[in-house]
Amino acid sequence: MRRRLFFSCVWLAGFVLYGQAQEQKPFTVAVLPPHITDEVGGVSADTVLDVVEQALARQGLGVLPRARTRSAAPPVADLNFNPTCIEAQALGARVGSEGYVLVALRRGERSAPNRQTVIGGSLHLFAVATRTGQLVASEHLDFTESELGFLPTVAPLVTTAAGKLSAGWRTIQTQLLGSAGQTATCQADVDFRLADSPPGVTPPVPLVRPRPEPTNLARVAGVSATVGAEVHLTADGQVCEVMITRWAGYGLEAAVEKALRAARFKPATRDGQPISARFLAEFNFRTVGSSLPAKPNQTFISSEFGLAHTPPRVACLSPMPPPRTATSSAHRVTWFLRPSSRLLGEHRHVCTGGQRPNSPVDHQSLR
Repeated sequence: MRRRLFFSCVWLAGFVLYGQAQEQKPFTVAVLPPHITDEVGGVSADTVLDVVEQALARQGLGVLPRARTRSAAPPVADLNFNPTCIEAQALGARVGSEGYVLVALRRGERSAPNRQTVIGGSLHLFAVATRTGQLVASEHLDFTESELGFLPTVAPLVTTAAGKLSAGWRTIQTQLLGSAGQTATCQADVDFRLADSPPGVTPPVPLVRPRPEPTNLARVAGVSATVGAEVHLTADGQVCEVMITRWAGYGLEAAVEKALRAARFKPATRDGQPISARFLAEFNFRTVGSSLPAKPNQTFISSEFGLAHTPPRVACLSPMPPPRTATSSAHRVTWFLRPSSRLLGEHRHVCTGGQRPNSPVDHQSLR
């Protein structure tokens, strides 16, 4: 009896010490090589990495050595800022960190309100959790450089952003620990993600397709990207759960989830009886230049919605800085909402590179 009590105490003490060690172990992150477009020059990749790495380290995160990250990460030109969660997981595993940051800098001359030319731009930080491949936080920092230059201007902004990125990683860790051992709340009778409809089964039909509202960040940046989501539908056509499977940042994931939860479907059926189902939905946001009939210097942002077996492979880059000429205060956005010609099995590759013309953007509000 005493021996059993002794071993129980030893096991309990070891368990407590292990838990404390895990709590003290810092969350490891890697800052991937930044994608830089610097029209005026003077800012190197090491300069950007210095300020981001130091800010994350001050948050108590374990930043991987830069040499290790560079040797494991793909070339900057191959980094995908619009990946599927599976691709994001693979990149994190390749680097060997629990999380990582994608960095994009656009810097150039811009016109100030007093008509003077100043140097400014935008720095974009995307925090990803390797375990899920999800985008846990993103920060988009617009700046106009002071007389002191780039680093003193950007460093305080990055310090604030690092706190938000760190909070995003901590939140996802808490959620994963809380969901361990729990069963899924939404069950599906049939899964349309990987195969065609089984005999006697008809897929769900969207009856109401609310348009996802793009954020101002996405509009200004002229983002071209695809946002995908896995949708669980109940037997009465209600959306039970939405899980993002492809992200782009700029708040587009929240816009897509809101649109899907507001959508209404005719449920899937088996032998005429309604059943629950799981499928993939995708929304394609794009900035279209002169390839569509439009007025000169007019930019269209369109959204396409469709159901598909698997999302298409799309690679989009980061936004341009504000152009040197001041943009007009009258904005116009034209939206196109086009369903796929087939409910399942068809999708369109509409990503055109993520850049916008160096000209004023003409927007029009939705009616």
